[in-house]
Amino acid sequence: MMAYAKFFAATSQMKRLVGGDTAAIVILCFLFHPADSSIVHATSFSSLKTSSVNLRVGPGKEYPVCWVIGWPNVPIALIAEFKQWRKVRLHDNTEGWVHQNIISRRNTVVVISDYAILYKYSTKTHPMYKVEKNVIAKVLKKEEKWIKVEINGLRGWMERQCVWGCSEDEA
Repeated sequence: MMAYAKFFAATSQMKRLVGGDTAAIVILCFLFHPADSSIVHATSFSSLKTSSVNLRVGPGKEYPVCWVIGWPNVPIALIAEFKQWRKVRLHDNTEGWVHQNIISRRNTVVVISDYAILYKYSTKTHPMYKVEKNVIAKVLKKEEKWIKVEINGLRGWMERQCVWGCSEDEA
């Protein structure tokens, strides 16, 4: 509600400054779709460095915060960039802009289904641990349809289809 109030106030101020509805709409379209933004390949995954990250409506500190991410190592898909700002998507399709300095090169994944971490590459091997949905894991190694992950010091293999943050074509 507060973000909407700030957005509405900013829109009203722009109307007063430029003197009309049409000009305000043109300015808003420019602000929310920067002309020199570039699209990044949708399967480019990374993670957030810190435990408190502001997801913003647009690429800059002047834009309102739409979400606050409250834990570190959250996997993200990089979907666009504008100067030092990156547009990111979370596993639940939430999108927003973050500064490039809080993006880590470390690849992490989030479990999107209840599944067991496996000891070898096959589902015929004995499962070591059952992992709950929404658990974040550090990616250690990628092979075909399997990834080796670490969760709180425990290591094992999972099928890629059980996680988000690691594309099928990444080796």
